[in-house]
This record gives sequence, C-alpha cells and structure tokens, in this order.
Amino acid sequence: MTDILIASHGHFASGLKSSIEILMGMSKNIKVIDAYVDKSDYMKQIDDFITKSKRPAVIFTDLKGGSVNQKVVLRVAKEKDIFVVTQTNLAVVLAVLLDTEKLTKKHLQDLIKQSQVELFQIDDDNNSLANQEEEFFK
Repeated sequence: MTDILIASHGHFASGLKSSIEILMGMSKNIKVIDAYVDKSDYMKQIDDFITKSKRPAVIFTDLKGGSVNQKVVLRVAKEKDIFVVTQTNLAVVLAVLLDTEKLTKKHLQDLIKQSQVELFQIDDDNNSLANQEEEFFK
C-alpha cells in the first residue's frame, strides 16, 4: 500500500481522511497536515513523511502554487519516488489508495486522468430523469 500525505490549508486534508475512513476504513497509511489552523510549523511533518515513507509515496496538496504546495515541492525536489499531486479531490486519493499496480509516474498520471471533475447536468428538455439515470449508471 502506498504511503500518502495530504497537506492543505484549513481542515480539507483531515476532511478527506475522514471521508476515506467512512467509505473504506483504510486511513491508517494516510498522514494529514491541516496547515494554518493554529500557529504550529508544519514543515517538520513534511520532513518526517519524507524520511519515514516507503517509496514510492504520494503527497497530495490542495492548491497548485499555494503556500502549502510550494513548501511541499521545495522539500521533495531532490527526492526520488515521492510524487506531488495538486488540485486534489477525494476521487484521486481513493484511486491511489485502492490501486494495486506499481506506482509509476505514468500510472499515476492515468489515475489522475480518471479522477477528474466533471459537470453533471440534468437536461429536462431532451430526456426523462429515468433515462438520464440509466445513462449515468452504465
């Protein structure tokens, strides 16, 4: 199982971990950093994860170019086999957590692509709700 760190502004990271625990009961390999909720310096937590994680490992951050993401990227710039994924959502964390293939850059890119956000829109003009449900669950 891949070691995972989720680092975010506010309680987004712990919220994702809570959701994963509710849905899958598989949150023990997930570490979280809820940055800026108090005055603590979270850099030690990043360093600890880098030092102790089994490779390959993944660090998920909330905002590309945000302060948390910048600090993570600076810390892992010279590390081998620690991937940083930004613009994180629940789907991509679950995809990595549940995946059984060897985690490579290419494979991680495929998992990210499968976990993209989508616009789901109910079209009242063309289809009944029943037809739309049938299409959605195919």
